[in-house]
Amino acid sequence: MIQNMMNEGKLIPSDITIRLIQKAMQETDNDKFLLDGFPRDEENVRTFEKLTKIEPDFILFLDCPEEEMTKRLLSRNQVKFV
Repeated sequence: MIQNMMNEGKLIPSDITIRLIQKAMQETDNDKFLLDGFPRDEENVRTFEKLTKIEPDFILFLDCPEEEMTKRLLSRNQVKFV
């Protein structure tokens, strides 16, 4: 189901995304986590806190020009040889 939604360009529902994140968090011995690209909105935050019973210490939001975001997104799947 998740792969089909991604192929269609749809966002995965928050509760499913959060359950996957929670499972990954529980499968490690770490007690500190950096979730890159999550939460995406206030609904994600509320659902995360409700389902996990965890309140993040802080959320770091980085803002950059749209041109830079586009450049970075388009280069994500490129292999770079050094």
